[in-house]
Amino acid sequence: MRALTSVLATGLLAFCLLGSQDTQAQPRPYRITMLLYRGCEEACQGFQNYLRQQGVSVEYTLRDAAQDKQKIPGFLQEIRQAPTKPDLVLSWGTTVTQMAAGSWKDAQRPLPSNIPLVFMVVSDPVSAGILERLDKPRPGLTGSLYLLPLETQLKAARSYLDFHRLGYVLNPSEDNSISTLNELRALARSMNFTLEVQELPLGPAGKPDAARLSSLIDQLAQARVDLIYQGPDSFLNSRREQFTDAALARGLPVFAAAEAPVQHARALFGVVNRYRDVGRYTGALALNILRDQMPAERIPVSLPRNFSYLINLPVALQLKRYPPLKLLDVAEMTGIDPRE
Repeated sequence: MRALTSVLATGLLAFCLLGSQDTQAQPRPYRITMLLYRGCEEACQGFQNYLRQQGVSVEYTLRDAAQDKQKIPGFLQEIRQAPTKPDLVLSWGTTVTQMAAGSWKDAQRPLPSNIPLVFMVVSDPVSAGILERLDKPRPGLTGSLYLLPLETQLKAARSYLDFHRLGYVLNPSEDNSISTLNELRALARSMNFTLEVQELPLGPAGKPDAARLSSLIDQLAQARVDLIYQGPDSFLNSRREQFTDAALARGLPVFAAAEAPVQHARALFGVVNRYRDVGRYTGALALNILRDQMPAERIPVSLPRNFSYLINLPVALQLKRYPPLKLLDVAEMTGIDPRE
């Protein structure tokens, strides 16, 4: 009986030790706070899907500013004061990242530097003051790019449509829109085109007045522009159907810097990196930090290489702007019927 008791005790001890080892073999989920600007769209979903497909367990905390930058300081304060800090913070877009990372000139950033900050869908982190140079890292910070250089975009546009007068709607409430205008002005000289600019008025609360979009497109039509460039601008992207419908009604093609105006509205074409792919690419950067324990500043800020030349074929047919044969081998036809 004593021997049987000893065997049972030994077995119970081994079972307990095995259970303890199993518990230790399953670490807690990583904690990621996602600071968003216009909801969990394709890039946000792509980021989450990538980590899920890699078998990574994550607890997400999503904070969405809903295009109201006044909400962002509250999100940052919540992170600073939380008793349990996230393992990583993801920031979406230029506005959110500027406020989360601060300027590269600042001695301290708004979030503690011991919390890795990874950004995505930032048009130009150098012009935005987030980085001094792309090859000069900041402690605890990295991220992904998503736009081709503007000169490359315009050269790609000319491979379809040889424009001489380019229209642009400036949104003075977004730094992206202002920096894009400055770059367009410089390129107008070197690429030999005339730039026609219409500024979107701001309402009493400092927000763009969407009701004025149609009249601005009218003025671009009166200026006889060949093409309208829709740059990386969250407000215009959220009004993409209104913007592109107004242009189409006046027979004006729109060349977009982002996917949604071509894929989900009536821009004619664009050379874009799909947001879902940007999210997946950024997820891989985050995994290097979380699983591989790589310091964020050792991960280069980089650009995915899988760009798509999108053409909205129904819009091309309505405008009678048919793609050149040389583009048909490389372009992806997409879009919705402009007559719907």
